[in-house]
Amino acid sequence: MSGTTGGVVTMTANHLDGAPVPPPLITQKLFIELHPTVIEKDNSIHSEHGVVHYPFWFGGLASCVSSCCTQPLGVAGVSLCHSIQTSYDTLTLCSSVYKHSIMTLHSWLSASLTRTFFYSGVRFGMYEKLKEMGSTSTHAPSGLALALMAASSGFTGSVCSNFADVICLRMQADPGLPPELRRNYQNIADGLHKMVRAEGWNSIWTGVWLGAGRAAIGTATQLAGYDIVKREMMKRTSMGDNIPTHITASCLAGFLSTFICSPLDVFKARFMTRKSSAHSMSVMLERTLRNEGVAWMFKGLTPALISRAPSTIITFVTLEQLRKVYRHMHGLQE
Repeated sequence: MSGTTGGVVTMTANHLDGAPVPPPLITQKLFIELHPTVIEKDNSIHSEHGVVHYPFWFGGLASCVSSCCTQPLGVAGVSLCHSIQTSYDTLTLCSSVYKHSIMTLHSWLSASLTRTFFYSGVRFGMYEKLKEMGSTSTHAPSGLALALMAASSGFTGSVCSNFADVICLRMQADPGLPPELRRNYQNIADGLHKMVRAEGWNSIWTGVWLGAGRAAIGTATQLAGYDIVKREMMKRTSMGDNIPTHITASCLAGFLSTFICSPLDVFKARFMTRKSSAHSMSVMLERTLRNEGVAWMFKGLTPALISRAPSTIITFVTLEQLRKVYRHMHGLQE
């Protein structure tokens, strides 16, 4: 006989001697009992109402706020990843991009915010709902379960936003290219029109599986990493569910995600911004390794870290503040 305890399916059938049958191993691996300290500190667990269910769009809004604040640094990272010239150092390129961004910030933001709206809106919304479905006031998804939920959410979000990702990367790569190689997309609509007219509708799926794979890994390390670090900090230290904890957890999650995803970010940027579609992904990878060795995998890592550290902090701190306001408005703030 099976039953449901606090949203977690358990097996209640008995052996012949009357001893209860333990839950399946997969259930034990995917759901864990929360430590009493975590239950006490976690503001998203209300003593009377249980797990608080937030609007699905909070994550997308928090990501858009972060994108507005850190867009020029992100452009620098993409430009350095794409550039094959060694005469530019990071500071020189960042300075050049910032000067260019004063004139074209609106165009970049149109593409970036569209991409963020689709990508982060889907991945945050899907991840949070999956997490809430597997959570009760006493149990929560394990680290493995959180990683699987985040990976599937990131994969789905990337597929939905791929067209905007291609346009955004091409617009961000333009400042690091010679004038004759620039595409000069004016905004997201202009970029989509020019891309489809020149390359056909299949162009909106350029690098889709590469991007989706990267997003799965990035979301698993960033979103799930944040929740895991935050939970462990509340369990093992005196820190509570507050801004210092949110900043620390987001920093660690952002560093881990950026470092692990750096090779995929570099290759994805080059693949999506290449001028010719004649070469397959495998051919391009082989040529890149032959011409540049393994050093290409971490090209642009410094500006990426500089960009994503504040980006991740702003995203999660904004998200937590949105949650705080929501709890206050609905009388769930303890």
